[in-house]
Amino acid sequence: MNYWMDKKGPIFCHWRAEKKMKRPAIVFDLVGTLLQTALPVGVVYSKLLTEYGIRSDPKVMHNNFIKVFDFFKLRPQGTIPKDGDDKMFWEKIVKTVLQESGIPLGSFFFDYFNKLYSYYSQKEAWKPYPEVMSALEKMSSLGFPLFVASNWDSRARTVLMEWGIRQYFLDIFLSAEWGVAKPEALFYHLVLLKTTKVSSTVFFVEDDPQMIFPYSEKIRFFLLKRPFVNLFDLLSQLQKSSYGK
Repeated sequence: MNYWMDKKGPIFCHWRAEKKMKRPAIVFDLVGTLLQTALPVGVVYSKLLTEYGIRSDPKVMHNNFIKVFDFFKLRPQGTIPKDGDDKMFWEKIVKTVLQESGIPLGSFFFDYFNKLYSYYSQKEAWKPYPEVMSALEKMSSLGFPLFVASNWDSRARTVLMEWGIRQYFLDIFLSAEWGVAKPEALFYHLVLLKTTKVSSTVFFVEDDPQMIFPYSEKIRFFLLKRPFVNLFDLLSQLQKSSYGK
């Protein structure tokens, strides 16, 4: 079954079900798909600012973060590092959020930013969505090869390890280690190359419809729309299909 999407959610198209098919690789996005922030971003930004004697409105900060991140998140090739350290990108975002929120930048900023960057490398900054642990365990037990492909940096490895989720994945693909990010065609091509030994088909599981891949017969797409569509919906469809038998 091919998973396509429209404005209302996933649409399930048909394949020839009489033929048993090799289990596909399932490649998960990370933030927004497997993990969510433990606290709203604006709350964290504002709380840390109080350490420097600066007062701010967490709701304003949060709304500005969403707006700024949405503007910067589609990154062309040549602007992304390959060493796993993506501090320059996040420094630009934090600066812009503060400026949009009417916070003058001063000598405090360098220390403030480093504390933020460090905070989001810790388990306490994140939490898995409610069904994630049990869904990953079930998919893994059924023999689906699982991977992560994220437009994040090396902090992802630490967070996944500390949450005990790393064990479920055969590999983790990060944009800041490849120098290319979703939705660039090269990113998906590299994932296909990395997963070809375990499966000829890949399901990309995403929460963001902007991360649309280039057309390929080897790629399927499953769009999460919590609370209406989550990982158990994907698991249910896979179990009913030739892939899950």
